[in-house]
Amino acid sequence: MNRNAWERWIFCAVSLVLLLCAAVYRPVIYGNSPGEIARYLRWEMEDRGIGPIQLLAVEDEGADRFAVFQGEKRPDERYLVRFRQNQDGDYEADGHPMWMYGPYPVRGVYSQALDGDGEVCFAVWNESETLAEVRLRVNDAPEVEVSIPAPPSLTIWRFQVKGTEWRLEDRYFDTTGNMLP
Repeated sequence: MNRNAWERWIFCAVSLVLLLCAAVYRPVIYGNSPGEIARYLRWEMEDRGIGPIQLLAVEDEGADRFAVFQGEKRPDERYLVRFRQNQDGDYEADGHPMWMYGPYPVRGVYSQALDGDGEVCFAVWNESETLAEVRLRVNDAPEVEVSIPAPPSLTIWRFQVKGTEWRLEDRYFDTTGNMLP
């Protein structure tokens, strides 16, 4: 092989490696501010077909930050993403954004459980004027009453589980104590 052939081969090999690196590179986008969270969500959700993102809430709960958002093309769907604070104080995304169940049991109530490391965070996004309380029972434990603030609001309830299997029962109530259908 002559010198020009070797130079072309090395150029092609280096170009291929750089192209591979560019294809798998994913910049770290922190969730330290609503602007950074929106940028992260645009990056994560670009191929899900929900359209432009509207950030509905960003709330801190302990060392975690939660963000609720919706897409313009699917206005009845809500999504939740969790950011965990690292040792430098930055919030890093913990997994991918998750679709929230709802509207359930009435229009404007969405929920999702996020589990990991023996702890589960049950998130309730409330847009309903009627919801005031959720009663939750994990496995065979006693029922717990969780107050839900006036809308729009995000409520996070944490509970511990052993192992990977658990069952959560949830019931929703209005301000007068009547169970919502």
